[in-house]
Amino acid sequence: RAAGCEIDQIAKSIIFRGAASGEALLFITAGGNQVCAEKAGALAGETLGKADAGLIRAQTGFAIGGVAPVGHLTPIRAWCDPRLRGFATVYAAAGTPRHIFPIAPDDLLRLSGAQEADFTR
Repeated sequence: RAAGCEIDQIAKSIIFRGAASGEALLFITAGGNQVCAEKAGALAGETLGKADAGLIRAQTGFAIGGVAPVGHLTPIRAWCDPRLRGFATVYAAAGTPRHIFPIAPDDLLRLSGAQEADFTR
């Protein structure tokens, strides 16, 4: 509501833990969509599990609830929901649970290094 945008204009940063690699994996999805763990795992090439707060903080530098899709402490493999391209501007977490920033979807893809892919239900 604060951004005055549609729910799908919210670019959610969803982090999973790769079962084989132990790495945090980022899936940037439109606000109204949910990540399908099976599709996402197929893209990542490994089974996905729940990422705990320690892994998320260690790899991204952010706390759960405020993970930005860019600016991580270490490189992260990332995928982006094609639905976000339906908007001129999307809004993503800016490092805290109460801060967001606007960004063009093309810039989000470029800056995050995310691959556009279908991984939602």
